Amino acid sequence: MLEFALVAFGAAAVVAAGLTPIARRVALMVDLVAEVRPDRVHTAPRPYGGGIAIADTLTLVVGGAWLIGLYGPAGWLPDWLPEGVRSHLAARTPVLVRLAFGAIVFFIIGLVDDRYNLPALPKLLMQAFGATLVVVGFGLGATAWIEPAWLAQTVSILWILAVVNAYNMVDHADGLAAAVGAVAFGALAAGQMMVGEWFVPGVALAVAGALVGFLLHNLPPAKLFMGDAGSHLVGYLFAVLAMVARYYHPAAGTTRWVVLAPVVILLVPLADMVCVSLGRLRRGQSPMQGDATSHLGHRLLARGWTPRSALIVVSALAVAGAVASVLLYEPGWASGAGLLAGSAVVAALVWLRRVPRGEVGP
Repeated sequence: MLEFALVAFGAAAVVAAGLTPIARRVALMVDLVAEVRPDRVHTAPRPYGGGIAIADTLTLVVGGAWLIGLYGPAGWLPDWLPEGVRSHLAARTPVLVRLAFGAIVFFIIGLVDDRYNLPALPKLLMQAFGATLVVVGFGLGATAWIEPAWLAQTVSILWILAVVNAYNMVDHADGLAAAVGAVAFGALAAGQMMVGEWFVPGVALAVAGALVGFLLHNLPPAKLFMGDAGSHLVGYLFAVLAMVARYYHPAAGTTRWVVLAPVVILLVPLADMVCVSLGRLRRGQSPMQGDATSHLGHRLLARGWTPRSALIVVSALAVAGAVASVLLYEPGWASGAGLLAGSAVVAALVWLRRVPRGEVGP
């Protein structure tokens, strides 16, 4: 398992680190640039391109590994892969293909928003169409103890919308989205490997590696941004991978609380989205109206934190949520410890958001 994790993560990280500068140049050539706006923190135009690099990395790494695993000579397959890996890959190919088509849909939605700066409502409608297509058309959805089928589909669509928008919102300061995303996918992979899964960990580790490779160029001060193309792609991939994963393994001693692992992993972006939305409603604003003051990173910067220190703190909270999610896979007291740790992360998020009156927002 260790060799599998290192190869999947490392290959994607190296490829993304090499492709990101190329994607940056392409973004500049086609004028795909984030201009200075009142609802953004940066004070000078920055190119997008991170999403393009991440998408290309996943296509090369995941697609290439899959083709080699299915059709390459037997001698190309390392000894540490499980027996019957080709039959396993063949059985999971339909899921991977549907996952890829959905990824293309959400990547295009984000890319269109990067180019044309879509108003919030049309963007939400496009996201809802994409989520419905993925769940109803492609059959990728949650089924864990949810009856009837239409309710499971509705919950799945809402889950995709929540994760995509939460991840899109966490992309409000240099490095945050990449760091939080890498931790999230790493935690998802770790938990799934604990119960003997291979498909979800393989894809999740590749995404985590791609985000780390991109992060090398996105650390404060960022050379380029992920853009909505990247945040939509990454948010979608986490939402769907979390739904197609298996959690409840009675033979391994897991409890039913383990199904909450994806929510605990995403405590930082989900809690930030909820707090920001409620704050905007309290001030009489639309929750979909962006600003450069409401999010956790904004508030830390307003309190005098440097961009790098804010990144470290938010990443540490994401790691705490990740550890809590992995504890849910353990039987007995460890599951309870995971829930308590998750609650502590939420409490820390709420406390860190407290800023003296007048420093942030109206």
